[in-house]
Amino acid sequence: MPKCQIVGLLFDAWDDLDRVLEGLDATTAVASESGGSSAAWTVGHLANQLDAWANVRFQGRAPHPLISQARFRIGGPGAADDWEAIWGGAIEVRAAARSYLEPMSEGDLDLVIPYDGSFTRLRETGLNLRYAVLRTTAHHYFHIGEIATNRTRLGDSVGDYPGGLSHSMP
Repeated sequence: MPKCQIVGLLFDAWDDLDRVLEGLDATTAVASESGGSSAAWTVGHLANQLDAWANVRFQGRAPHPLISQARFRIGGPGAADDWEAIWGGAIEVRAAARSYLEPMSEGDLDLVIPYDGSFTRLRETGLNLRYAVLRTTAHHYFHIGEIATNRTRLGDSVGDYPGGLSHSMP
């Protein structure tokens, strides 16, 4: 259990992503729906951001050899060919991020590090860990909606994805 709620929101997003992917076979995972991104690519894309920010930038770890590939970055092709390898890589990236983030307190999230990535504003201000966790969480939910929509079009029942918010609301 994470010490702070913001980190808990990210962990909830992982659970919701897992639920929207539940029952997805490898063939469907790599298929592109209506010219959009495949679910496999999207999982790699989400893990790419998590790895780049939480693991590489904040922890100083080496980038994941598969997940760090340019094809999973913004503007990538949206195509993927090996669901099992991508899923396994995403789980490895999450495990590394979880071990770093789980013990964080609210105050620990005030950490700011230098940033040299593609977001111009962050090059000026640095990358704040709180912002990184919240942005990564929001990014997950954006793509959870995309995957859920595509699966619904295919006739799959994928449910709703309220995360831990459903447990904390009165």
